[in-house]
Amino acid sequence: MSESTESLESKLALAIEQRDAVLVRQLFDSAEFVLLTMSDEEDDDEEGASVFSTDLDGMDLLVAFTNEQAAGDFVHSMEEMYEEGDEIEGYVLDGDALLQYMPPEHGLYLNPESDESLVIDQELLDLVQKSQA
Repeated sequence: MSESTESLESKLALAIEQRDAVLVRQLFDSAEFVLLTMSDEEDDDEEGASVFSTDLDGMDLLVAFTNEQAAGDFVHSMEEMYEEGDEIEGYVLDGDALLQYMPPEHGLYLNPESDESLVIDQELLDLVQKSQA
């Protein structure tokens, strides 16, 4: 019975630790994720907004969040990094869409700057994308 009350983050953490690509895929297929984009007043429509990404220990990672609260907390925790004209928007994607959207040669950084942050390295993410739930 405790399995149903386990959070998505804790289930993902266990699946990632076990490198279980099929389970990660199943969890992604039943979840929604939030991507953040940032544009500033000087951006025009040619460039568009850029999705948050980072480099961690030499890995290129797309930044995503498992819920809107985690995304909001991240934005508030990083306020000093933004300039006045910066506009940050969040987009909710289902897990399958997120996997399809992933840029090549990137891993995924879920809930950065939180106690529940998770990293899915590129190698595991490639397996997740190829697996069928």
